[in-house]
Amino acid sequence: MENQNNKEFLKHYEPVHDQFCKFCRAISGNPVDSDDLIQESILNVILSFDKIKNKTAFKTYLYSVASNLNKMKQRRNKFKAKFSEEEINQIIDISKNPEYLTDFMIIYEKILSLPSKTSESIILYYISDLSVEQIQKIQGGTIAGVKSRIKRGREKVLSLLNTKKQVKMALMLLTI
Repeated sequence: MENQNNKEFLKHYEPVHDQFCKFCRAISGNPVDSDDLIQESILNVILSFDKIKNKTAFKTYLYSVASNLNKMKQRRNKFKAKFSEEEINQIIDISKNPEYLTDFMIIYEKILSLPSKTSESIILYYISDLSVEQIQKIQGGTIAGVKSRIKRGREKVLSLLNTKKQVKMALMLLTI
């Protein structure tokens, strides 16, 4: 039975393979990501192949799966970032003071140690100066949920800090 499904899948997939690979390369932006997208899409389609009622819509289904997987990856990666010392300098003026830089890096690490949605909320609100409404549109959920994440995240960061100097700096950073 499984062998029969694989043969039927290949019968539908082989004619669209080249075109599908070009599509994945175009939407993903580079060959490495496109290879991952092709493999993940094919795996998802193979696993759900027997659930496809209308096999004539196979090509559309395959492209939809790839498109949705690519959109999900872009959404996940939208706010992922690794900051270097140079990028931190762009976020806040540290006046070349090494102690200030060290304290800021500690505060920033504490922010990033929070759950991803909470740290994202804090960064969007305090560093990127977005409104609660804008953050709600980005993250989904409710405005009250965003406010709650910001408040609880701020409190958690302050509780994680070790020195009064770090707390003072965090208060300057995490207030508007």
